[in-house]
Amino acid sequence: MPESAHQIADVLIVGAGLSGLCAAKRIRDKHPSVGIKVLDRCSAAGGNLSGFKSRWITENHFHAVELCRELGVALERRNGAVGVAGGRRRDVTPFGGLVWGPLASLECTRLMAEIDSLCSGRFIAEYPMNMDEFLEAKLLFETSKEFFRFLIKISCGYNPVELTVTDWLKFCQSMASSMSCLYEMLTMSEDHLVPAGGGEWAGLVEKLVEAIGPDDVILSCEVTHVQYTDEDFVMVHDGSGGHWLARTVICAISCNDLFQIQFVPSRPMILLLNVPDSSEANITHVTEFRAQFRSSEWRDQGYSGNLFLPSRRIICFESTERYGLVGSFFHVENLSVIDARQTILGILASTLNSPTLMDPLSFNSNCNPIPFFVEAPFNFHRRIILSSSNASCWYRGFINGSVQAGIKAAILALLEVRPQTINLKDVTDMQCVLFKYFRPQSPLERLWAMVNLASVRQLVAIVSTIVATFRMVRGMVRSLFEWKLQVE
Repeated sequence: MPESAHQIADVLIVGAGLSGLCAAKRIRDKHPSVGIKVLDRCSAAGGNLSGFKSRWITENHFHAVELCRELGVALERRNGAVGVAGGRRRDVTPFGGLVWGPLASLECTRLMAEIDSLCSGRFIAEYPMNMDEFLEAKLLFETSKEFFRFLIKISCGYNPVELTVTDWLKFCQSMASSMSCLYEMLTMSEDHLVPAGGGEWAGLVEKLVEAIGPDDVILSCEVTHVQYTDEDFVMVHDGSGGHWLARTVICAISCNDLFQIQFVPSRPMILLLNVPDSSEANITHVTEFRAQFRSSEWRDQGYSGNLFLPSRRIICFESTERYGLVGSFFHVENLSVIDARQTILGILASTLNSPTLMDPLSFNSNCNPIPFFVEAPFNFHRRIILSSSNASCWYRGFINGSVQAGIKAAILALLEVRPQTINLKDVTDMQCVLFKYFRPQSPLERLWAMVNLASVRQLVAIVSTIVATFRMVRGMVRSLFEWKLQVE
């Protein structure tokens, strides 16, 4: 053990976001004597809880609901918190138009049903084609293709051309065994739950820090090096020159942030982390924004304030604050803060038919790379564990995924430092075995999943070709017969 080390812990957690704090809490609950330290480079705990996937949960998010119950964080319906006076107002969806919009919506709904069917079994079949080829074969309208490409990119960080169909089916299964469920979680729904009162998750973070112990959460401490030593300890270096030793290190940070840390040895990490290709991508970053206005003029125009527009690369909702909109705008890295503000406000003003939205009372934004996801965590003999929602088993990227990832990391760490504390329930809870349902589909559902407008177009083309060929042959036979009569 190096003499220069001045801080020692059984478990060292890098990242005080929701997954890191949940990992620390679960370890503390299972065995209070385990020495824990949580390090974070930011000045406040909580991580990025303003992201487009971190605004609410649903009743199906078992781990998050249970955590809120344990900590006494009351939840309420999202729609109940906002309220809609004067009747139902319309959302802005990708499927506009009187004819083509409903048809595009119909074929998108059908393809979601097909994908859900393909990933609902216990085993995923091998489909070598990439997702872009799959979309071209299955969809007729460009609006539908644009919708799916956008949804795939913002969900997992990869472009459809970078994923095989098998990759995407595995990702959907790990999300919630349903692509339609994924879409519903990104849009407004009556099932969405938020903390009562303000709709913010800061209260949950405060209670987590209190449960762990504020002295064990060290902020403004940036980790720069993580080294696996021969003594079966992991040495961690921070930016101030400090050294930490731990039997197990949990990296509760995103895959993007992992590349800011030097790992020694680095080979396992290089083998398992496949970075998305951003050379030709039209989306690499997301700007989370919150705007406050003098009035909710969009309501006067008949709009709810809810937008999901792949063509404009924006998702937006009416906030719980009075006269406010909150959302996410997706763009390439070289977009400046001023340009992002003007572009976002321009989209809101034109889409919601409210020119005054160009002049908000306040506008706050935060830009980050779109997180990408890995299929499995890496580790050095269970000494270094990846624990962000990127590597969770359930609802990746969402609040429940962060909570579940923390639970998973805590169990893996305890298996190393206090294995006697782990029971069968912990293992099944870690893997979400009890929450994966594989329901056989009815014949009608299978038929609905098989038929699509693109296939109908192909069938019409084939029938048209056959009819044209038949007419051509019939004309040739008739001409030959007339020629024969003339000769005779």
